[in-house]
Amino acid sequence: MKILWIHEVPYLEKPVYEYQDFPERLAGRGYEVEVIDFNEASRTSAGSSQVSRTGEGSVTLTRIAHGNMPGYKFIEARIRFRKMLVDRLRRGNIDVVFVYSVFINGTQAVRLGRKFGVPVVYRVLDAYHRLRPGLAIQTILRLGERFIYRHADKVLVTNEEMSSYASRIAGSDISSRTVVVDHGVDSVHFAPRPPDAALRELYGLSDQDTIALFLGTTYSFSGLVSLVRRMPVALEEMPSLKLLIVGGGDQDMELASLVEELELQGRVVLTGMVSYQDVPRYLSLAVLALNPFEINSITKDIIPIKILQYQAAGLPVLSTPLPDLVRKHSSLSGVEYSVSDDPDTFMSKMMEMLIDPTQLGVIGKRGQAFVNEKFSVEHAVDCIEATFKHVRNGADR
Repeated sequence: MKILWIHEVPYLEKPVYEYQDFPERLAGRGYEVEVIDFNEASRTSAGSSQVSRTGEGSVTLTRIAHGNMPGYKFIEARIRFRKMLVDRLRRGNIDVVFVYSVFINGTQAVRLGRKFGVPVVYRVLDAYHRLRPGLAIQTILRLGERFIYRHADKVLVTNEEMSSYASRIAGSDISSRTVVVDHGVDSVHFAPRPPDAALRELYGLSDQDTIALFLGTTYSFSGLVSLVRRMPVALEEMPSLKLLIVGGGDQDMELASLVEELELQGRVVLTGMVSYQDVPRYLSLAVLALNPFEINSITKDIIPIKILQYQAAGLPVLSTPLPDLVRKHSSLSGVEYSVSDDPDTFMSKMMEMLIDPTQLGVIGKRGQAFVNEKFSVEHAVDCIEATFKHVRNGADR
């Protein structure tokens, strides 16, 4: 089976999550997978190469070329993508198209897939139209979502709430074409390990430090700026505390400036992006993992993949009470919650947890057992593989 895997974010620059993990595992199972991506941050030349972010399998990565002209680059990418897709569909050797995004490639993939008789599976990770600012842009993207949800052969959602969301946007009940596929985590890759001595030395850490860790993209809603602002007070209470922020994104410059302003060098460590292979090494340094996300229209119906990675690594987790996370991860799952997403409340709960190392260990082991039982990445890939075989056989056409 040949699979076309499509998104509008950069495959190589984006932190590894299911976007890279799933296609590479399918490639490892013997499928031929081509990924088409789009990097809106920089001018991009045409070309293809064999890549692997996880080591599970290699995919062919093809980038949408564009000149990075503000505004126009999105139109340019949409035009170029249409030609790329038509060329591939005309060859007649694509069995299924898997797509994550709307404007650049989603609506076109669905429309052209139907024209050429190739099934299209759409993956819903969040309320897509809310990710971009501006009423006009959000309206265009919402219309794109509605078209996709109405016409895609299958719509894969991360939870039941997102299934309801897709039906609301579609304006009709699409539950017969909706499949819930949870995020998955590689429990072997993220298994607990002793603290990494080389990383301790690199970042000036010691076994006397009490390390709380955040992993992932520093989105504007990450809650990290508020957390860092409260670090001076927290350090008065617990001088051994260190905050390790592993990853990068929108808030990198603001966080770096804040660390300097508050003279927190060595107390708040910003590692930047790290490789997928090295993430477990970084997780090994911490005694508590954090998810201080603000609760908003984007975060209320998601379970961040970092939560599963934390749990698989045996780390106790503290999160703001994201509604869908609370629904699926009770206090018996190794995730503890602050009362709200108020930064002071979150910091207070964090300090309360850090003073009891024994209880942290109990919570971490509970989380590891929970995620090993319920969130296997192999199970998630099994579900996607079964969906592909189902739509390829024309069961919904």
